[in-house]
Amino acid sequence: MVVLVSKDNKKSVSKHLHDLIYLLRINLTLFIIFSFFWAFFIEDIISHWANSISIENINSKLTIYGPYEWIEIQWSMIFVLSLISIMPFLSYSIFKFFKNGLLPSEKSWLSILLFINLVMVPVLLLSIWFIIIPNFINELSAQVSIYGIENRYDVNTIFKFTIGITWIFMIFSFSTISISLARLLGLFENNSNFLNEKIILLSASLIIVSLPDEFEGLKIIITIFIIYMANLFSHTIPNYPIGRRSYSVKERISSKGNSEKYSIIDCKCEGACPKFPTNFQPSGIAMPNCSAICLNGEEQDKLIEMVIGHNISQIIITGCDGLPLPANFKNILETNNCKVLGLEWMDSEFSDDEIWKLNTLYDSIS
Repeated sequence: MVVLVSKDNKKSVSKHLHDLIYLLRINLTLFIIFSFFWAFFIEDIISHWANSISIENINSKLTIYGPYEWIEIQWSMIFVLSLISIMPFLSYSIFKFFKNGLLPSEKSWLSILLFINLVMVPVLLLSIWFIIIPNFINELSAQVSIYGIENRYDVNTIFKFTIGITWIFMIFSFSTISISLARLLGLFENNSNFLNEKIILLSASLIIVSLPDEFEGLKIIITIFIIYMANLFSHTIPNYPIGRRSYSVKERISSKGNSEKYSIIDCKCEGACPKFPTNFQPSGIAMPNCSAICLNGEEQDKLIEMVIGHNISQIIITGCDGLPLPANFKNILETNNCKVLGLEWMDSEFSDDEIWKLNTLYDSIS
């Protein structure tokens, strides 16, 4: 049974996978096209880059060793330029695929993240290649010299150093997006899910393998710093309407012998509901936090998604008896075989008694 809420569009899982494969195919095709395109101009681009390193000391020279290094420089440059070229469309593809399942605040956050990572990063990389590194080498050549000794600069070494910086920024960009999207989908909230560790290990492996020998001794430090910063940025995602994005829900046998999946909703009722006991933490029960279910449409939508996604058979509301809930919300729950139980704490004279509240909670799931 598929239930549409808010502005959802009905799509099957196979349709979503088809859309994802279609976008990946387009990005891969664009990458190949740009690779062929840049291959025709790569020698001129590298020559322009090398010439931008205008060494002040006339005795200084740029050197390069053998054809292998020259081929390596060309192919590496083609790969980097092609990847930079598709970044804007890749940003659009990611946003297009995820936007229908996000809240307005999450859409705004994702668009800002993609703009910073996949639009500003190419600008920064081009600045590093053609402005920062050449100026740094020129300044170094002018300031650092030994009398009587001719300075020589290895193009291959300079290139590998620059390409290493490029990989650092690119891997940081994609690590930030990957971790943020996984966190946005609630994949990190399940303790039994090791996706976080997998993404971190993959990113760390890419950094260590891709960085050239010029960064030897700094790879581990750079890896730790990049992963830490990417994980730190991922924590900027907007707060979810019901607290968590994912729950570990298990079946429990009720006193009537029925197999049930419970969700206890800590609804604040705009501050009117008695405080939820902090020492009540049963396992296998979804416990979302709401500000006011009856008034907040986003909370209702996300609760419906939780009920459908985890096959919740009974929702327990602490504050009221469930009657103020919107009729459409209750009808959708009923359609999905989910019952509503209200504990009516707001109407009880024992609502300040922590033991009484704990007993009512445990009784409701027994």
